[in-house]
Amino acid sequence: MKYNGKNKNELYTGGKSYPGKKSPFDVWTRGNVAEAFPDIMTPLSWSLWGETMNELLRNAFRYYSFSSEVKEKCFIMLKNGKLYYNIGLVNLYMKRIGLFSMDEIVGGETAYKEKKQKRRIHWLKFMVHLPGSIKAEKNNGKLEAESRLKWREFYRYHKKWAELDYNSMNLDELFHLFNERIVYGKANMHLHTDATTAAFSKMAMLQWKLKKNGYDDSSLLKLVNDIEGIEMAEINQHMELLKNMIEPLEQKQQILECLKGENWKQSLMDSGFTQVCIFIEENLIGNYGHRGKNELEIKEPYWAENPRMLLNMIIERCENKEAGRTREQEKINVEDKKFGKLIEQSRTFTMLRENNKHYLYFIIAEIKRIIRVINTKLCSTIPQMEQDDIYFMEYEELGRLIGDISEFEKIKANVIVRKKIYSEFLVKCDEPETKTPGKKVLRGIPACYGRVTGRVKVINHNYAGDIKKGDIIVIKSLDISWTPLFSVAGGLVTELGGILSHAAIIAREYNIPTIVNVENATSILKNGDQIVLDGETGVIHYDKTISTS
Repeated sequence: MKYNGKNKNELYTGGKSYPGKKSPFDVWTRGNVAEAFPDIMTPLSWSLWGETMNELLRNAFRYYSFSSEVKEKCFIMLKNGKLYYNIGLVNLYMKRIGLFSMDEIVGGETAYKEKKQKRRIHWLKFMVHLPGSIKAEKNNGKLEAESRLKWREFYRYHKKWAELDYNSMNLDELFHLFNERIVYGKANMHLHTDATTAAFSKMAMLQWKLKKNGYDDSSLLKLVNDIEGIEMAEINQHMELLKNMIEPLEQKQQILECLKGENWKQSLMDSGFTQVCIFIEENLIGNYGHRGKNELEIKEPYWAENPRMLLNMIIERCENKEAGRTREQEKINVEDKKFGKLIEQSRTFTMLRENNKHYLYFIIAEIKRIIRVINTKLCSTIPQMEQDDIYFMEYEELGRLIGDISEFEKIKANVIVRKKIYSEFLVKCDEPETKTPGKKVLRGIPACYGRVTGRVKVINHNYAGDIKKGDIIVIKSLDISWTPLFSVAGGLVTELGGILSHAAIIAREYNIPTIVNVENATSILKNGDQIVLDGETGVIHYDKTISTS
């Protein structure tokens, strides 16, 4: 793609869209990263996190490989404003140590192939790289204790930072704190990456061992559901308590009308619904306000900053009269001697993957809070600066601007070009898919077992609302911000994701039949289509002649 004869991706990222050396083994997918960044990423966010994400993955694979070339490779790139994950390189290093490809665990375009490769361990390669694997296992053994210590530390800092009045600080002081938070966040992001790498590898080994011992494909999903202690899954209990608080009241509709307004807090207080307001503030926004959609995108608000998405889900939950999901989770018994600690480890690292991210995002929310104040102060100091200009600067340019306001004109020229490219990326992103299958069957990766028939509700990342109890949600990718809707949904279908994507993990906690990595699902399935979703086989049966809309 060119812009005035120059590559758009390079202009958009300041020549850093591909941070590393190209490899003949590169195979790129939106799997794994699309749930964290489903939309177009701004230059400021990429300049903050792009190289960091690559360095974290390089470090993760250094444990397993003797090759120094790992430190030069690119595992994450930005193309047309979207993140891509180098599944080809991941598979290369997994195979070098005698293991197998991770397509099904990660999800993405490479996992669309119907013909599955036979999984086997190359024992000679495995033994050659055993020292690296032992080192990785030692690191994994310390991960849970280190993580739990860090959770307490992050929460303590979160409470301390909440007391700071950033509006009273000058730009230099704010940028100093901004840098401190970024350095602190980057220094601890390995907790999530290490847990993810460990969870991916343990889950792949468990899946291989189950099949080797004659267990069916759904066995893995039944072994890794109902995991205790996943923080984000607990939001369902708070939502149900709130519903039970509102449901018996004669003024239920008045409360929901208050929640629909922009000044919802004041409306609730003025109308005498103080307890409802306090419950939302303390239990939902207090515990989960640092979360939100597209969470690493600096431009994107977190729930405490803009709780509209969360409030809409509360309204949706209260308007659905039926109780939350009660489908009993099916258990499976396996012979422990054959699996050693694999089952326990798969469950533990899955929990750590979710919770490390949950607590790390206290830091991300704080970074966003500071950047909003910096932006306000810069816009009041520089009349020509627009409200969203800051998100189209690179981190280094922002530092230059705060150090010397006269730099604005040079930086603004870059911002104008990036904004134009961003708009073009958005248009390209919104173009509909044109693929349509001949058969009325779609296939994907089963992520939570169970068979369900229901009405399709296709939703976008801005949340269209109007989801009824039992609807099957169909979406390109699901991030953790959709968790409050899981208790209403009858099933989930996503175009991207693997069995360890965040949405798949939480879906298993809610016991919702789920299929991920269904190619072109949002363009083939339409609102009102009646489908049969089989979460054990990964097959969706649909018929356009049967519609409930």
